[in-house]
Amino acid sequence: MKKLITTIAFIALSTVSAKAIDFETFSLTGGIATNNSVWGATATQDEYNAGGTAIDASNKQSGVFTESFGSQFVELGIGRYISLGFEHVPDSISTPENVNTSGGVSATGDTAKVSVDFNDMNTTYLKVNTPMGIYLKWGNVSTDIDIKETMLSGNTYKNTSVDGTSIGAGYQKTFGERGFGFRIEGNYVELDNVTVNNGVTKTGGTPANHGFAEVKAKNLEGLTGKVALTYTFGRSGNTF
Repeated sequence: MKKLITTIAFIALSTVSAKAIDFETFSLTGGIATNNSVWGATATQDEYNAGGTAIDASNKQSGVFTESFGSQFVELGIGRYISLGFEHVPDSISTPENVNTSGGVSATGDTAKVSVDFNDMNTTYLKVNTPMGIYLKWGNVSTDIDIKETMLSGNTYKNTSVDGTSIGAGYQKTFGERGFGFRIEGNYVELDNVTVNNGVTKTGGTPANHGFAEVKAKNLEGLTGKVALTYTFGRSGNTF
């Protein structure tokens, strides 16, 4: 996907004469958006024995949750049909907290629990516009995964980052000649598989810390719906 976006951007820019650039073919659009989303994933936790030679227990769970969040984006329009954009989500996309009551209670009264925040989700995308206001989008996604847990063993899972892809479609409309507009958009997001562990070496476990444990997450995907307010500079170069 990254190569596809780069290739199309190069072709679009190469059609503009280096000696006589017509800046009216370019436009710059900024926008703010509110998003509603539903996300799902499947995760398997493998707990090894103290020597790290075998899996003592394995637990597989699947879940779905909904979340609302804001975002901001900026786009460079190249002619009428092609736009290159970058979108940033400053809000955390947070999963519900999962409490493991079967693991018992610590001396301080704590139970094992975990939740995950997806922070700083960024999307670099290619947008193809049509004269009817309908558009298509393809993008590359990256986000940081902050694992927030209370483990009875005292060990913690390491935070990590993950990449992915997105594909979507929407409708855009401008208000007269003043540059303001709105969008309605839907996207499907698919993130790569993720593997994290509790920081214990497979051969360094003891009965106190329960040894090495690893979580593998897959099928990380989401559907998002967006409503956005936009403003475009150089709008004459991006209208039909």
